[in-house]
Amino acid sequence: MKILMVSLDFPPTVGGIAAHVYELSRAFGELGHRICVITRQLPSQTDAFVKRESMDIYRLRLRWAAPLYGGQINRFIRKKLPEIQPDIIHVHGMAPLEGYQIKGVPLVYTNHTSGYLERIEKGGIRRMALLRRLFAKPRLFLAPSRELLEVPFPIAAEKEYIPNGVDATKYRFDAQARTDIRSAMGLRDDHILGILTRRLVPKNGVIHLARAARLLSDERLRFLIIGDGPEFDKVSTCLEQDFENRFTMLGAKRHEEIIPYYSAADFSILPSLMEATSISGLEAMATSLPLIGTRVGGIPDLIEEGKNGFLCDPANDEDLAEKINTLLDVDMKAFGAHSRGLIESTFAWPRIARRTLEAYETVV
Repeated sequence: MKILMVSLDFPPTVGGIAAHVYELSRAFGELGHRICVITRQLPSQTDAFVKRESMDIYRLRLRWAAPLYGGQINRFIRKKLPEIQPDIIHVHGMAPLEGYQIKGVPLVYTNHTSGYLERIEKGGIRRMALLRRLFAKPRLFLAPSRELLEVPFPIAAEKEYIPNGVDATKYRFDAQARTDIRSAMGLRDDHILGILTRRLVPKNGVIHLARAARLLSDERLRFLIIGDGPEFDKVSTCLEQDFENRFTMLGAKRHEEIIPYYSAADFSILPSLMEATSISGLEAMATSLPLIGTRVGGIPDLIEEGKNGFLCDPANDEDLAEKINTLLDVDMKAFGAHSRGLIESTFAWPRIARRTLEAYETVV
């Protein structure tokens, strides 16, 4: 099958959408399909076309304001159609839908981000009219969480939940990394390290973990927070008051730099108020970590209660602390092994690619 992926976000741009499009495209290529990607050309990039692994990547220099991107992308797709001749066009994110008028090729759309949920929450006649117009275009509507699959009005497209995936070969427990990092952090063998890797913004709920710390009395417990954002100082101040000398905040790190830290940890925390299928949660699971996470978005699809972690209510400091305390009393290695098993059976990219191809077949 010839598949055209269209996304503003693609490596070297970082983030969940960029990682999703790249990894899914790579998995398609490994299954023998031809993949073309149309994405934006960054100021630092000079080549308008590159070949990378099994992908042909076309870069478009977008001009002027973001509301005009859709029309530019649409014209570029039309120009490249005779060359690419795709069997299916898969758009990621809303911007490429604006101005989309391609006929004769099935359109698939993945509704990726929690920004959509914020639009729905805000409501408004103009905002809903825009969504109705955009969502009338695809024949297949995919989402990486069941929450993102919910549309507050009827649409003609078939809808299907397909979660994000993770590279199960790249993310694995590394005993040497664990020894080195824990030694550098001054951790004893009996210290229990919870890791959180995410932007420190309100929707990610990190402040609720900081507030829950006052209810965590087990002296073995430590926190490692990797990420930056407007709530950094707020989170740090709160932890200094109630969890002094028991936490480390590393700030922002490149994605490749984060990987070894999962092996140093004993469990991962997802205190989100809004989330799709958490990429950091999947990475932690692949490294054989149990999870504590909120009942929002795609997080409940990652956690089998009492088998690889526990769920808590969002923005509920007491419930979050209670679930962390509960996890401290279980066999965390057994929980982590169950996490790894779920990755291999359900969330590895080859499995996600096959599920996506099966969905494609319903509209091709």
